[in-house]
Order: sequence, then C-alpha cells, then structure tokens
Amino acid sequence: MGLAEQQEQLGVVVRRFAEIAPQGWARLVGSWEATPDGSGGVTLNWITTAVVHGGDRWLYGQVGYDEPLYDAVVALNELSAEGGPEHRWTTFELLVDPDGTIKVDFGYDAPKRSQGILDEQSHGRFERYLDTWVAEHGAVPASPAPGA
Repeated sequence: MGLAEQQEQLGVVVRRFAEIAPQGWARLVGSWEATPDGSGGVTLNWITTAVVHGGDRWLYGQVGYDEPLYDAVVALNELSAEGGPEHRWTTFELLVDPDGTIKVDFGYDAPKRSQGILDEQSHGRFERYLDTWVAEHGAVPASPAPGA
C-alpha cells in the first residue's frame, strides 16, 4: 500500500466526519492521538469538534463518538505504518470546511493527551477554539431570509 491508498483513506475519514457533523457546521476540528496497544493494533485518544452556525451566534462543541469514524482513523494509522514503524503517525490533526477545504497535519512525537499532559497544544487550544474562530471570522453571518 502506498500514498494513494493513504489519500483514499483520508478521504474516507473526511467524508465520515462530515456525515456525522451537526447541520449548519462551518468547520470540523479533529485531533487524534494513536498509541500502539501491544497486540499490533492502536488505541486512539480523540477530540472531534465542530463550529456551527447557530442562527444569531457561533456554537462550538464535541461531535459525538462514532465507531465508523474511529475505525477509519485506525485504518489510516495502520496504512501509515506499512512503510515501517518510523512512518506511523502518533498525532493527526484535521480541519474540514464545508467547501471541501481540508488541512492535515501528522506528527511523530509521543502523544501528550494520552499520557495526561493537557497543555496548550494537546488540549487548551480546543477549549478556546470558539474564541479563536470568532476572532478570525467575526460575528455569525445573517441567515438568508426564507425564500431568498
């Protein structure tokens, strides 16, 4: 398996994340940490959130656990390991916008959240993500008038 298969699997992850997102989402934010479980598999620690157009304000919250999304991310991790253990990512960051724009970042350092390290990178930025979003995008745009 190669890069094409990994890209295809990334597409599976993105599509599933969008399928389970709340209606009106403006951005999906995912952060996964992968830790080998000793039996050749991997255990994930994840944060999956969404910014949503809430009518008169932006809303932000956790997207519920979804086994198909979890399994798709595990499969992506396993594909990355096929090139050797040094190619297996330990952290995976994903931003998805409704227009199809995605931003992906894979990391290879020891994951933090899984080890109880809740610093700015591993946890804090997610607690303040809505503030960051509003600062970058401004107030929620008005909803179109019915029939417009």
